[in-house]
Amino acid sequence: MLSRSKVIISGVKSVLSSSAEALKLRLNAGVVTLYGENLQIVEIGGGDAYVKGLVGGMSFE
Repeated sequence: MLSRSKVIISGVKSVLSSSAEALKLRLNAGVVTLYGENLQIVEIGGGDAYVKGLVGGMSFE
């Protein structure tokens, strides 16, 4: 996490769902969901996703 408004997630295999309030990503090690406001994937590739927006929390499955 670079800051509360910039996050880089590694090990991304696929995007399961995406909205301004929640992003759900399948990782090598499971599934992560980011919660917040104005969330958007700015760039994705090579297993990394760069997300911007106000991150309020995250959960792992």
